[in-house]
Amino acid sequence: MSLDPIYIPNLKTSDSELRALRYLSQEVRDRILPAFEITRSRVTKKAPHGSVHRRAEQLVEASGLSRFVLDVTTEADLMNEEMEAFFDETNGYAKWRSFVASAFSSNVVPCLLYVEGGDEAEFKRQVAKFADAHTQIALRTSATDRDDAARLYRWALEIVDRDRIIIIGSLYFLEQGLLPVYADRCRQYLTTVIGNQPSHLVAFPGSSFPKAVGSGEYGEDDGGEFEALEIPLFQQLKSTYRNMPLVYSDYAAVHPIRYPTRGGTWVPRIDVFDGQRFAFSRLRSDDGGYAAAARNIVGSYGKALPDCWGSEQIRMAATGVLPGRSPSYWISARINMWITQRAFDLSLE
Repeated sequence: MSLDPIYIPNLKTSDSELRALRYLSQEVRDRILPAFEITRSRVTKKAPHGSVHRRAEQLVEASGLSRFVLDVTTEADLMNEEMEAFFDETNGYAKWRSFVASAFSSNVVPCLLYVEGGDEAEFKRQVAKFADAHTQIALRTSATDRDDAARLYRWALEIVDRDRIIIIGSLYFLEQGLLPVYADRCRQYLTTVIGNQPSHLVAFPGSSFPKAVGSGEYGEDDGGEFEALEIPLFQQLKSTYRNMPLVYSDYAAVHPIRYPTRGGTWVPRIDVFDGQRFAFSRLRSDDGGYAAAARNIVGSYGKALPDCWGSEQIRMAATGVLPGRSPSYWISARINMWITQRAFDLSLE
């Protein structure tokens, strides 16, 4: 794995995301540095509150990587009490550091945790301890939390050289038609947080994939297309800030915020990316379901499908042989295709 990846996909450790990772080719793995928000594992009788250690084992097994950025989710539905304790500042966030050391190799790039109004000395102690154990560390904040990010970066620079720090300013959801807004947020972040002290890499992940498709600007009930703003945003930033160590980053064709799932039925849907836009086909079971949706995708976008596991699942479904029947499975296919396509496209730029 290169120390200078061309792509940082931001992922949580859900079953669908881990499945997508498991089937990435080695050629793709060699081009990326995933940034994970670790979540608890599924709730079971043996683990009624889920287990973050079990999820760590699954992450290592599925990713096939020893080097990746590691953060903790802050979404309550995906956490348990053990994970909440990671944010205890005592002894430089000792519980977080202990978990990282026990569950992962020293090749991991740990994110620096922080709490609002947190203690400067404890944050710096965390920086120093991680710097002793890892080659690189990461600072991951919202792109709108510029004041907090600037302060934390300043504190970190008092302990470790800037060329050992990866900075990630998350843009989260990218709404259609607002590209200038997100470009300006990045500009302000670069000016306020980084200034003339660029870190090793700087990333601004965002995702144009909405919470729900099939209405308004995201198409009709049975299908549609919408722009992937992640791509022109990065192209604009790279053109404007040529001397900044920017690296392409996104949420791997997933909506960045997770919402609690509710029981009930769903309409079978298959998604694809044609090189510039997302597209989907959505058909109820009485209208052919996943098989018919897959045939629509292959018929309209078959030439755009990358050579990967996700594309194979769509082609298989189009023949009437369904490899999976749950939304989670087809989210995995979408993620797998997107990461593969972006990794190869970026390698050509």
